[in-house]
Amino acid sequence: MNIRIESAQVGEIELSPVLPSSLQPLQIPDTIGYGAVGPFGHVLMQQMEGEGITAIYHSLYFTQADQIIYSSEEPAIRLQIILRNSYSYNSIHLGKGILHERGISLSYVPTVNTSLKIRPGETYSHLSIYYQKKHLLSLQSSFPTLIPFLAKISVDQPAVFSGSYTIADAAILFVVENILGCTYSGHVRELYIHYLCTELLLLSLIRISSDTPSAGAINEEDAYRIYKAKELLLRGMSSYVSLPSLAEETGLSIYKLNHGFKAIYGIGATEFLHEARMKMAHQSLSETDMTIGDIAKAIGYSHPHAFGLAFKKYFGYTPAFVQRSGRTALFILSFIVFLIPFS
Repeated sequence: MNIRIESAQVGEIELSPVLPSSLQPLQIPDTIGYGAVGPFGHVLMQQMEGEGITAIYHSLYFTQADQIIYSSEEPAIRLQIILRNSYSYNSIHLGKGILHERGISLSYVPTVNTSLKIRPGETYSHLSIYYQKKHLLSLQSSFPTLIPFLAKISVDQPAVFSGSYTIADAAILFVVENILGCTYSGHVRELYIHYLCTELLLLSLIRISSDTPSAGAINEEDAYRIYKAKELLLRGMSSYVSLPSLAEETGLSIYKLNHGFKAIYGIGATEFLHEARMKMAHQSLSETDMTIGDIAKAIGYSHPHAFGLAFKKYFGYTPAFVQRSGRTALFILSFIVFLIPFS
């Protein structure tokens, strides 16, 4: 995918395949990187190929408020998953909209031309997966709502699959983590990325097609207060967090705090903290030699037994199982590759 990026402040940003030294620590191994660094900040795009499917991980940081335009003359069937910050966009084909963290969207545009409003001193990141029409055609019998979407693609008409706002669930985020954390190389890597992107498409179609109730819209300013609350929660995982004090520190009422978390993440503030604690514990169990007791204490549990019960309820297996099995065995248990033949 040949993408051009233009800034309202500095003009076209020339992306180089030779990454500046400051961006090299951010590069995912075995990806094709394109980046630029300057007084404006930095832009980094990392491309992964999967046998007819292209995944691009975007990371942006600007020192001043700006507006950038993504453009490409190529048509795009594109699944987007927002990983950090809120994307307030204006597409010449799809109009205005906003996607917050964990927001997902599947769309088609004949050409890419989308402007994004950038706040200063903020990091933005998202994953875009570019599919071919055949990948969707093989799924239309299982998802009849794909039929009108594909009909618009056939006549080169812009389209969004489902108009309702959709939040990525844990299964989708798990696959995204595996795409970005893929350690394979060569043809095995290409096959693996292909299967992960195929699974991601299937999970996203299920999620977008479901009748999951929405918590309603949230404006951009309140969204940034929620992001501040999120950072405070993540920094305080080892201790008790009071929702009233968190609400006061972020300038929100308790109602707005919980409403904001549900609007962005699909869960309340307490549930978000629990999810973050469980994920941190899982990572520590699989990647470090810390004891279960030390991990429990690090995420705010005073008793390992209570932590063990909560962990098993969340994941379906015990902390000891993770330690015994190691990352490889657990990966085989937890991850299912959906093999979908494409003609």
